[in-house]
Amino acid sequence: MSVKLIYSSPIWLIANGIRQSHDNHHLSDSYMINGKEKASCVKCGSVGLWNIMFGELECLECGHKVKIENHIGYKDYDLIKRVGFKHKHESVLEPSLIVFEIEASRALLQELSRHRIGISPTVKSTRYTLKELINVDNSDEELSEFLYLTENKAIDNFNIQQLRAIQKALKNSYVKSNDIAKYAIPEAFKFKGQYSMNLRALLNLLRLRLSKDALHEFQQLCADIIDKLPNKYIELVLLNEKIKSNYERIKN
Repeated sequence: MSVKLIYSSPIWLIANGIRQSHDNHHLSDSYMINGKEKASCVKCGSVGLWNIMFGELECLECGHKVKIENHIGYKDYDLIKRVGFKHKHESVLEPSLIVFEIEASRALLQELSRHRIGISPTVKSTRYTLKELINVDNSDEELSEFLYLTENKAIDNFNIQQLRAIQKALKNSYVKSNDIAKYAIPEAFKFKGQYSMNLRALLNLLRLRLSKDALHEFQQLCADIIDKLPNKYIELVLLNEKIKSNYERIKN
């Protein structure tokens, strides 16, 4: 099982959406990502005099530099925490995008597919994965690379034998179609997919699947997702006490 963060949108976008409803953008203390309209410099107070180079914003008055990806201001960040988390208006968290690449078992895929609102999956075709299975050695080591290992030796050995049987059937044309062969695939067979979601959808996923009653693999996946998030996102996610307590239980 593995998780890779591909993209996370600037948290400033969430604050911008909240300020849209009250038309109070003039109170923002964040640096806008397009580099054209920004609040005052946090060091010298000058407004709108900025140069953009090498992923940084540089104040032309005092030379103060801020990395564009770290542009969220204290006021705007507190606004997100207050409105989105303290007052639980989670709809304001939707103007965000987080994209992960996930590799896990088909057992987990079945449960992950139940999360549909705010989450968009693109999953690698099983047909092509089975083509890869034909071309590898039939050793336990090679075949286990296609499986999520449960640490239960009896189950893991059974799944390896199952893949060996599928591999043999495909090589010898006992089964001529991958569409038929995939009916024999064990639940531990790995899939890989790209998942995009907003912060509200992610919070719902973490609240449900970090629970000790969830599939153990799913619990670990959620903990790994949190670990891969940018620091500001991690801080927001762990404001939820249920998520925080379950996350700490898994990490400890």
